Amino acid sequence: MGLNSCQNKGYSGKNDCAGMGDCSTISHPCHTLNECKGQGGCGLFGTSAEFCHPSENECRYQGSCGAPILASRFIVQGPNKGTSVWQLARQRFEQKRSAEGKTFGPPPGGKFGPSSEYVNNLYKNQPPQDVSSCGQSGSRHCSYIEDKTARKVAADIRVGAMELESSQKMPNTLSNCPKNG
Repeated sequence: MGLNSCQNKGYSGKNDCAGMGDCSTISHPCHTLNECKGQGGCGLFGTSAEFCHPSENECRYQGSCGAPILASRFIVQGPNKGTSVWQLARQRFEQKRSAEGKTFGPPPGGKFGPSSEYVNNLYKNQPPQDVSSCGQSGSRHCSYIEDKTARKVAADIRVGAMELESSQKMPNTLSNCPKNG
């Protein structure tokens, strides 16, 4: 979601250029079970070195958990603990495209990445499925608050704070993560 390299290859087939596509898959396989190059990046399973390169796996069965990487996803260990997986993946995507002299457009779902609500709405014609994930998967939308409205408000505050903090910490995050190859 916002990390694609091809025009019109997102789920909806309506992205004008690279970096604007919605997810090509709604599959969310676990560590090393992803089907395609560039699909892994959950921030939970793998090594701290792998967390530095979300969505940069070179082939199937090499990435961390699959797509979509939601805005609420965060790195759970290492020097970048608590920072946004999607923002790091997008930064790496933009750097690579720029280095190759290739253009890209703005990401769908907002500058900090897609929310679970955005993605769930995108797939509204599919069988009922909630692409958000909780508990052990690195989602800040998890809570023990029983009232759904209060839980959503609390989650949105936590995610919003993490998004802003991650954006401010991005130069440090990148310096903690050497480039691949």
